[in-house]
Amino acid sequence: MLSALGDLFSSSELRVRTKRDRKVNTAAGKLTKIFKSVTFAAALVLPFASFNSLHAAEEKTPVIMEKAGEIDLSVLIQQWASEMDDVYAETHIEPKDTSKKIFERLGIQDKAFTRYVTTIKGKENPFARLSRGRLIQARLTTGGEVISLRVFRPIDSQSKDISFFEVSKNKDGKFMHAEKTSGFDALPIAASGVITSNLDKAAVEANIPAGVLKQIKDRLSTELNLSKDVSKGDTFSVIYERRQLDGADIGTGKLLAIEYYAKNKTIESYWYEGEGIEGYYDSEGKNNDVTFLRMPCEARVTSTFNRVRRHPVTGRLRPHWGVDLGAPKGTPIYAASDGTVTTKRYQRRGYGYWLEISHSSGYTSLYAHMSKYAPGIEPGTKVKKGQLIGYVGATGMATGPHLHYELKKDGQQVNPLIADLRTGENLRDEAAEDFKVAIAPMRRQIAMLSRIQLAQNQPRTAAH
Repeated sequence: MLSALGDLFSSSELRVRTKRDRKVNTAAGKLTKIFKSVTFAAALVLPFASFNSLHAAEEKTPVIMEKAGEIDLSVLIQQWASEMDDVYAETHIEPKDTSKKIFERLGIQDKAFTRYVTTIKGKENPFARLSRGRLIQARLTTGGEVISLRVFRPIDSQSKDISFFEVSKNKDGKFMHAEKTSGFDALPIAASGVITSNLDKAAVEANIPAGVLKQIKDRLSTELNLSKDVSKGDTFSVIYERRQLDGADIGTGKLLAIEYYAKNKTIESYWYEGEGIEGYYDSEGKNNDVTFLRMPCEARVTSTFNRVRRHPVTGRLRPHWGVDLGAPKGTPIYAASDGTVTTKRYQRRGYGYWLEISHSSGYTSLYAHMSKYAPGIEPGTKVKKGQLIGYVGATGMATGPHLHYELKKDGQQVNPLIADLRTGENLRDEAAEDFKVAIAPMRRQIAMLSRIQLAQNQPRTAAH
């Protein structure tokens, strides 16, 4: 039954779960994903009390049913409806979406809810101006009535909590709404891959999410030229976070560990948080982190550091002493490193909402075209690396939502995507010992994945 249910786990469009069996179902669902994913060397890292007990529990109750592709589970859902307390559904806002289309995809059949949403006024109504890519999760009755619905703000690997707009029913059965912020659970996921042509293809084949791939590239770029030094036959293993809120997936989080095996070298990097210390280190505690974030928001590069570029608005040829990072409006922007905010301005015929941060060792960083600043960000404010400072926008002279990011050293612009930005200190004494204890479980897990990967890559011999 595990393998049969595993075939349905290719989409998170519709989840159905009994409330009383939620804990058992979640554990069995995770176990199913492990066995399903081992075939391509990806596994969930979790401590298990007993396989037999979980398997026995799984045989007695439905785990999680999902609507995968064009498979219609409505018949099965109807058969089990008497046992079901809640229906969990999720979707992402798509181009040219409307609230009606979204509610239909979620399976909402609740006129009272629809009427209530139309009464929410102004900017607080997320359905008045739909932001592409946002995650929406709904908890429904089996008849399609809304128990609660959440529209999440953009989430990325640097986030330490999550913000969302929620519509729910109070004790009297009346709808209410509020903006909320919450912590989340982080489950470690392990995966490994083999380079057959390039790193991007290998990551896709190993089911590694795009946000994690970006972090992998950040880690490897300190040691490798990713366009030249990645070779066929190289292998890698990673551990990263999958985030959950109330048992539902809300995306991937931080890269926790990577080991990359090239022909002539091995690259190791492990995330460590100690007392007043955090960063990436190799297995001996030597810092291999970059002091500055190469990309202070999760985005794609839309315009590179260039001495001559035609400006997309004016059409004039001029230098582009920074990088443009395209991302949806509202995507969080983080301080590239520790420092102090020195400038915060609005420039209509230029950078729009922008700010500049002064760092140690003669560095400054600039962030432009923001939609708005984070609360409390003012000139003189001290910020830490990875601290929220604002949100992506398209203010000033911009053709679409993006972040213009500049990094200067002693007043001279440098390309943040290729500059050597490693200046961190190595771990010493008690911190070094604590670090080795902390990474030991991850190293064991990666060693196991490497053995699986090696076995799968061994040439098969004919039986005699």
